[in-house]
Amino acid sequence: MDIYLEGGNHLRNPMKGFLRRAVNPNYPQSVVLDVVPCRSRDRAISRFGKAQPGSLLLIDSEGEDIATLSSRVAERTRVADAAGRAFFMVQCMEAWFLADRQALIGYFSDGINENPLSRNYNVEQIAEPDDGIRNATRRCRKGQYNKTTHAVDLLAMINPQAVYDACPNFRSLIDFLRGSA
Repeated sequence: MDIYLEGGNHLRNPMKGFLRRAVNPNYPQSVVLDVVPCRSRDRAISRFGKAQPGSLLLIDSEGEDIATLSSRVAERTRVADAAGRAFFMVQCMEAWFLADRQALIGYFSDGINENPLSRNYNVEQIAEPDDGIRNATRRCRKGQYNKTTHAVDLLAMINPQAVYDACPNFRSLIDFLRGSA
């Protein structure tokens, strides 16, 4: 199954590994899926619209209402069941990192300031989780959070079950993938 992803090519393998671990933690290699990075949200939607039947879309919601965004994707792509095959990183992928705060803190350890990290445990309601992470890591030895530099490592470290428990939209994606496996 192909998953058209909003994000750069550097996320292809880390996202594939993370999703496989989430679907089947005991045998992640048994999960057959491919992640197709498309850089922008618009390009991901466009490529999803031209994809083979059975493909999925995974994009940031960026604060937009999920139902409205799903309808727009369905209207734009004219893919049968597009609304049921479009999934969202709410608000963006960095919310997943906040779902496993201990892994995030452990990764940056030296110099991280936890104060800028939102205390909201409903991480999908945090308006701009990436801003909080950048502010918290401003003085870290690994450098300030950068999606290109750090997301690859964080996807390999965070616990998929923590994200599943904290993020209803991620849970919907994983439940769909488990039902398709």
